Amino acid sequence: MITLEKVHIIPLGFERSVAVKPVRVLGGTSVHIITIGGKHAEKYELSEEQRYFIEAVVNDLEKMGVEVDIHYADLFDFKQAIKAIAEIVVEEKKSGKEVYLNLSSHGRLVSIASALVGWYHGIRMYYVLANRYAKNEEERKLYGRSVCDKPVIIEVPQVELVRPSEEDRFTILLIHSKKKDGKEYVKLGDIAEKFCDEFPHIYSCERDEKGAITRRGLQKLLTKLNRRVMDKLESKGYIKREKIGKNVFLKLTEAGEFLAILEASF
Repeated sequence: MITLEKVHIIPLGFERSVAVKPVRVLGGTSVHIITIGGKHAEKYELSEEQRYFIEAVVNDLEKMGVEVDIHYADLFDFKQAIKAIAEIVVEEKKSGKEVYLNLSSHGRLVSIASALVGWYHGIRMYYVLANRYAKNEEERKLYGRSVCDKPVIIEVPQVELVRPSEEDRFTILLIHSKKKDGKEYVKLGDIAEKFCDEFPHIYSCERDEKGAITRRGLQKLLTKLNRRVMDKLESKGYIKREKIGKNVFLKLTEAGEFLAILEASF
């Protein structure tokens, strides 16, 4: 039986014991801490207190022999929180590790973001029930906001979310990559050939002797893409299409952008 290496992802607020104790109980060789810091630190007045808890948690984990990586993100921005968590989840899943995600080490907004990422990517999630809240500054520094002497760890049940098809996800990520380059709208004809490369068993590009796609081949490809992919994505509210002359332009909606961030594959 193959034992997978366990890695924990901990979005960290002003907590200590609820972040460290589960790693000791569940086991794990490495931890990713996601927290507010770096270029985001100046936005919030409590950054000094956050630095204290980062150092305390890292020190506690390293004493346990756990390898720790720190990632900075604006966790008060819902999309940024999802993006930061999802990117690490995807990376660690690709490396074949068993991924655990702590839902109790930050505030409610990050708990929701974490749960969405966890359900979407099918990883293990847990919530730690603390004994009580810290009574004074001494306890707050020793335990964090939540006092956790004997952790009660609730493993969150897996809810299977229906993910879009591979073609749909590929389309959304293609459009999103263009948006990152500053393009709000993407011409369907400009990305159509990429489907022949990515899905050669589904799409074929009829080419001339110079290797360029023929006008007839492009028209057949666009018709198939509209029928198989674009109609569906638009009906589900992930994209908007706008026809200007003979050209069709694509734009991600808010829902489409949210899905691209969840995918974290760009």
